[in-house]
Amino acid sequence: MSTTRSPVNILDEIKLLSYASLGVVQRMAVSAIDAFNRVFTVDETMRARFYRERGVEHTKTGRYWQALPLLEQVIRHVPKDEEALFHLGYCYLKTDQTREGIVTLEQARTLDPGSARVNSILGMAYIQAKEYKKAVEVLQAGIARSPHNFNMHYRLGLSLDHLGEYDAAIEAFQNALTIRPNEMKVYQSIGFVLDQQGKHDEAVVFFKKTSEIKEGIQDG
Repeated sequence: MSTTRSPVNILDEIKLLSYASLGVVQRMAVSAIDAFNRVFTVDETMRARFYRERGVEHTKTGRYWQALPLLEQVIRHVPKDEEALFHLGYCYLKTDQTREGIVTLEQARTLDPGSARVNSILGMAYIQAKEYKKAVEVLQAGIARSPHNFNMHYRLGLSLDHLGEYDAAIEAFQNALTIRPNEMKVYQSIGFVLDQQGKHDEAVVFFKKTSEIKEGIQDG
C-alpha cells in the first residue's frame, strides 16, 4: 500500500477539530477537570471515524485523490476496517493504481469473503490485470450471495470469454440480460463470443439487436 501520499488536506484537519468539539460540552458535564485537559485533544478513534466519513464522502463524489490520504490514515490506525479498505481500494483503481487496489480489496475480502461490492470491484480489478481465473472465483462468490447483481454477471461473462470458456460466458451474459434486458453491451458481447465460436449467423442476430438498441437511444 502506498505511503507516499500527500498530507491530509488542512481543511479536513479543521473540520476534524470542529467534529471533535461537538463532544466538549458533554465531556465537561462529566468532569470539568478532565474536559479541561482533553478539550483540544482528538483521540485516534475519533480521528479514524472522521477520516473514514470524509474519505467515503470524497470517494462517492469522485474526489479520489482527496480521499486517498484520509482513508490511508484510517487503515494505519484500524487495519481491519472493511469500509475504509473497500473505498481505499476503489480509489486506487480510479487513480490507475491497479496493483495497490487489488491488494487492498483482497484485504477487504478476507474480512467478508461473500461481500457483493468487494467481489464485484475486485473482479473488475482482476480483469484489468488480466487475472481472469481469479476474477471468476471472486465473481462467482459474489453472485452466490447476490444473484441479481448485473455487474457481477456481466464481468463473469467477460472473464470466462477471456479464458476461452465460451458457453459458460454466454450463460453468464444471458443471466445479466435477465436483470437488464435492454443492455446494449451484453448483446454485443454475446455476438462477439458467438462469432469466435464460428456461429456467425447467430452472432448477426445479436449484433442487429445491438444496433437497434443504439438507434433507439439516439432517437430518444
